[in-house]
Amino acid sequence: AGTIGALFGTPVAAALIFSQTLSGSNDIPMWDRLFAPLMAAAAGSLTTSLFFHPHFSLPIAHYTQMRLVDIASGAIVAAIAIAAGMVAVWCLPRLHELLHRLKNPVLILGIGGFILGILGVIGGPLTLFKGLDEMQQMAFSQTLGAGDYFTLAVVKLAALVIAAASGFRGGRIFPAVFIGAALGLMLHAHVEAVPAAITVSCAILGLVLVVTRDGWLSLFMAAVVVPDTNLLPLLCIVMLPAWLLLAGKPLLAANRHEP
Repeated sequence: AGTIGALFGTPVAAALIFSQTLSGSNDIPMWDRLFAPLMAAAAGSLTTSLFFHPHFSLPIAHYTQMRLVDIASGAIVAAIAIAAGMVAVWCLPRLHELLHRLKNPVLILGIGGFILGILGVIGGPLTLFKGLDEMQQMAFSQTLGAGDYFTLAVVKLAALVIAAASGFRGGRIFPAVFIGAALGLMLHAHVEAVPAAITVSCAILGLVLVVTRDGWLSLFMAAVVVPDTNLLPLLCIVMLPAWLLLAGKPLLAANRHEP
């Protein structure tokens, strides 16, 4: 809980995650079970804020009023994001098996690092590191077009799969958020009639849902990147078809390699 609070800079994410993972006697109220993790998350987020304040929200135009057509648009965007994420889900175990046929961990990491370097050259500085600061730079840029956003999303998704298949340690949530933001900006550039607030938030919701299979965390990340209360009802409705699309689908994980 403390780690989650420090990672996101707020205890809210920890409360949402632990609300569905904590188990115990029905005689013990949920608040009593959440109190200790919530305090740990608050301490972690407070410590983080003393040294670094993460900025998740993007400079996206305010979403004024929900329309029925926006719900359909959001569901389509989420479905596109899920389809992109499922490509990674399909590729990861196969690439992991292919690389681990080499048997030598140094060689595996070397090849993985070499491919990641090539992807970094193709995608440029915006595709490096975890993607939080780079996402801000991408959103503020006035020179990027739909093709550029597509390239950033594809390169980052490929880097996520390569890193995981090679055995590099690292989180997947922030890269998924970056990919979702790039995909959302690309879709808005293609269809400007759909507000960027919808395309970005729903794309992030879909990608994070593929990576984590955690509905609360997916809603949380979509809401903090595009902090607009008018979007919350739409995101909750879009979550339903997105969750149904992923029902019974495999997770983003590699099969355990047996030496």
